[in-house]
Amino acid sequence: MKGLLKMKLNENFLIHSSDNGEILIPVGEETKRFHGVVKLNEAGSEIVHLIENNDMSLEDILNHFYKECPNDDREVIKQGVSEFIKKLYEINAIID
Repeated sequence: MKGLLKMKLNENFLIHSSDNGEILIPVGEETKRFHGVVKLNEAGSEIVHLIENNDMSLEDILNHFYKECPNDDREVIKQGVSEFIKKLYEINAIID
């Protein structure tokens, strides 16, 4: 996963909102590869919406969170965002 590589949400994953928060649901062919849903916390929802609405790089997403959370430790932000993006890649929820 390179910092400048643009990512987007796989069209075979949908974001579902409810009173209990948001989940990422596979549809179509993805249901054969990934059995389940991804419950999104606030940061996860923000990341998914960023890549849903824009072609974003890891660097773009990190810069967004650095601006949103200027007092938070950048290494902690980078680690959390990178781990979440890696998991999304593993289930094919995001593509280059």
